[in-house]
Amino acid sequence: MIYIGKRERSNWSLDHLGREVQEGSERRDAARNRETILVTARALFDRRGVTSVTMEEIAREAGVGKGTLYRRFPNKVDLCQALLDEPTRRLQSETLRILSAIGVAPLEKLGLFFERLVCFTEQNLDLLYGGHEVLVGGDRLAQFSHPAHDWQRSTVLGLLRSAVRDGDLDAGTDLRYLSEALLAPLNVDLYYHQRRVEGLSPGRISAGMKTLVPKKR
Repeated sequence: MIYIGKRERSNWSLDHLGREVQEGSERRDAARNRETILVTARALFDRRGVTSVTMEEIAREAGVGKGTLYRRFPNKVDLCQALLDEPTRRLQSETLRILSAIGVAPLEKLGLFFERLVCFTEQNLDLLYGGHEVLVGGDRLAQFSHPAHDWQRSTVLGLLRSAVRDGDLDAGTDLRYLSEALLAPLNVDLYYHQRRVEGLSPGRISAGMKTLVPKKR
């Protein structure tokens, strides 16, 4: 009886280990498929634009079944959001470092924040511009209530309020209006026009944004 019990425990351990190995392999395969899909989608979007690429094309180019693609990403909105997720996290992390900097005036931090926004927009321009309709739908006004815009506006508004508290900005300034006005030049449609039609460089746009930041009174 003791021998049988030990063997049963041994078999259970081997079975359990086998399942863990299989599950680990499946997780690795799923992660690999996800990365392949995202890399393929990014390449297709950059080359042809988000709206002209179909989900079927992405699956075919990635070498995965349509079922695999749709289980992971039901539509192009989810794909675009996934592609922007890591760049957005980096932007937020960089912004946190700017906001936490000691001995840097709020208006100077604002200029640094705009510099990071220009960099983010430049690095993701084709995805942001081409996927704009996909991300916000047919209503162009929806972009101004999108969480990304809310976060940018809140960041700018917070820095402007800090500048007022520090005496660097007049207390009578309409901060809500100013926060939107300062962000307006970074609207993706205008940025795309400046870069692809007017031929302005990212450095020139970034420098121009800094001139819009209010000067200390």
